[in-house]
Amino acid sequence: MSGTVIDAETGKQIEGAVVLVEWTKTKGFGLTRTESYKVVEVLTDKDGKFKVSGVIDPFVDPHLTIYKKGYVAWNNDFTFPDYKKRINFKWGGTQLIRMEKFKETYSHKQHVSFIRDCINNELAYNEKAKFREAFSWEIDLAIKE
Repeated sequence: MSGTVIDAETGKQIEGAVVLVEWTKTKGFGLTRTESYKVVEVLTDKDGKFKVSGVIDPFVDPHLTIYKKGYVAWNNDFTFPDYKKRINFKWGGTQLIRMEKFKETYSHKQHVSFIRDCINNELAYNEKAKFREAFSWEIDLAIKE
């Protein structure tokens, strides 16, 4: 999958956004658990472009989350701040991702919670170093709220 990340208001490309894709697999019967299968982190280039190699396995689920300081984290499953199911995203091909600027009325505490939900915080923790580093500053603000 490849794509371009742009500012939703201006249409300008966003350089240096962290693109995190994690493929997970559900294991077990009855009481199931989710395990990380593969994690890839890349940064968008000066033109806001990224490219991620996929996984050919019908039993794994990909999850895409993109973060850049000053913007609302973008996730292929849900939207912030309302946690509505995202319905306009299809995996594969080239994507155009529009990131919304973080508004003063938004809560950093709720945003950090949203991000942690999106990135399966407990799964493949060490493999998400770029992503964790990118939003660590916001954790401090969330604690102060």
